[in-house]
Amino acid sequence: MEGAQTYTQLADGVEVSLASWLAEPMAPGPAAAALAEVQGRLHRAREGEQRFGLNLAALICRYWAGQDISASYQTLAAVVRAPRASALLELCCGQLFMARRSGPAWEHLERGFKLATHLLAAEDYFRVLKRHELLRLLPLHRQPAPPATLAALLQEARVIARLQPPGFSSAPGGGHRDTLG
Repeated sequence: MEGAQTYTQLADGVEVSLASWLAEPMAPGPAAAALAEVQGRLHRAREGEQRFGLNLAALICRYWAGQDISASYQTLAAVVRAPRASALLELCCGQLFMARRSGPAWEHLERGFKLATHLLAAEDYFRVLKRHELLRLLPLHRQPAPPATLAALLQEARVIARLQPPGFSSAPGGGHRDTLG
């Protein structure tokens, strides 16, 4: 079982793995309180890597507090230059949307995985690939579903996989297309 990385690790400047799951649900009240604390730290922070972590932590807290994250995402996407940070931003946003099984999850997850491909160790690459292949079985909705943990999402996907006819693939074109090459 994968350990969940939290907004606190990002806010504390801990470098999280690109194979991490950053979207474990938070209740709206604690998420709003955490957002206020992270925003206070952001105002005191200097430029650099710590600031990206704080901004990403704020985006996560905003999402779980029920706020729209599109402006935060657009701002971060516009200023982030490092490939690793861009990959982490995309994977994080995709995971947040996936945790509520909502529309743009795959757009972000696919872009993040493509950016992360050459940055992941082989073991992490295959862990993320397998996780994405399972999660692809989950239906996405226009309206967000109740939040789910990664463990719950994977369990639901495994049940769906068992119910599929032999040879079924949810990926367009009949299977996952490897992003290497």
